[in-house]
Amino acid sequence: MQRKRRRESISGKLGLPIGCGIDVIELPRFRRALQRGGRAFVRRIFTPAEEAYAKARPRTRMLHLAGRFAAKEAVIKAISQVDPTRFVAMNQVEVRNDRWGRPHVTLRDRKKRLKVHISLSHVDTVAVATAIVVK
Repeated sequence: MQRKRRRESISGKLGLPIGCGIDVIELPRFRRALQRGGRAFVRRIFTPAEEAYAKARPRTRMLHLAGRFAAKEAVIKAISQVDPTRFVAMNQVEVRNDRWGRPHVTLRDRKKRLKVHISLSHVDTVAVATAIVVK
C-alpha cells in the first residue's frame, strides 16, 4: 500500500503521462467525407492556419489534412481520459509545426491548460497520430 502511494505522489510531481490517444485515418474515406461535407466540414474541423498549411502543399494536401484530423481525434481521446466532462471541439485543437517541422498542439478551449505531445505519420493511403496529455 505504501509503495502505491509513493508511486502516485512521484508521478504527480514529475508530470508523468496521464492520458493517451491514437487515431488512424484511411485517405479514401477521409476524401469522401471532405467531398460530402464541403466547406462547412472544413471550417468545423480545421483552423485557418491548418488549412493554409495544407493548401501550401497541393500534392500532399489530403495527407496533411488527414494527419491533422487524426491528431485532433487522438488529442480529444487523450483529454477525455484526463477529464471525461471536458468537451473539446475539433477546431479548438490546432496542430502546427515548429521551425524544425515538429508538430505541436495548441488547445483553444479556454480551460485549464494541459501539455499535449503528439506524433503524426502518413503514407500514401493512411495517416496516423498519437497524443499524450501531461498534467
